[in-house]
Amino acid sequence: MSVKRNDKLKYVKFGKTDMMVSEICGGTMTWGSFNADESQCHAQMDALVSAGVNFFDTAELYPVAFNYGKTTETWMGNWLQKHSGKRSELYFATKCNAAGIGGHGEFHDYNADVLLASCKASIERLRCAGKIH
Repeated sequence: MSVKRNDKLKYVKFGKTDMMVSEICGGTMTWGSFNADESQCHAQMDALVSAGVNFFDTAELYPVAFNYGKTTETWMGNWLQKHSGKRSELYFATKCNAAGIGGHGEFHDYNADVLLASCKASIERLRCAGKIH
């Protein structure tokens, strides 16, 4: 059985928004742990964007496995600062940290203030302040 390969990535509408995101989302949970050097993160972002990926998944808890919290988003923000012209073409999904790492409340505390603080901290680390959709 052969698998037909597409020439380019497909883009799909994100929920009920007008955002068109790549059908493949770039995962980042090991940037800062198993990918221990920031240049590896940047090289992977370069390769993903070159391949057409415009959607990245991250979290304030990343990287996972060890060194939990904040590193991944910080490295992504550093990449974005160097590639600021790309920002309007990219979408980022992040998540609140259920473990409370990052100083946003108690373990498994999902009240509105904690969620807002978590989102604001992610936006700052990603260097996307003022650029929210």
